Amino acid sequence: MLGFSALRPVLVGALLVADAGVVLVLGIGRHKGWVAPFVGFGIVLVGLVWFMAWSVRHRHDDDRGG
Repeated sequence: MLGFSALRPVLVGALLVADAGVVLVLGIGRHKGWVAPFVGFGIVLVGLVWFMAWSVRHRHDDDRGG
């Protein structure tokens, strides 16, 4: 049985891919007014990268039985 800490990297990875896609489309498209959403989603992307690294390091927290 998998605990939430084992599934967390998968869920965060899905969010990371979705946000990276938005940043990529905004960066490539460069429509009028693209800078503010690009910066906003870029900041979220940096946070998701950090959260992904943290969740991978802590993916066995449920195994400790605490």
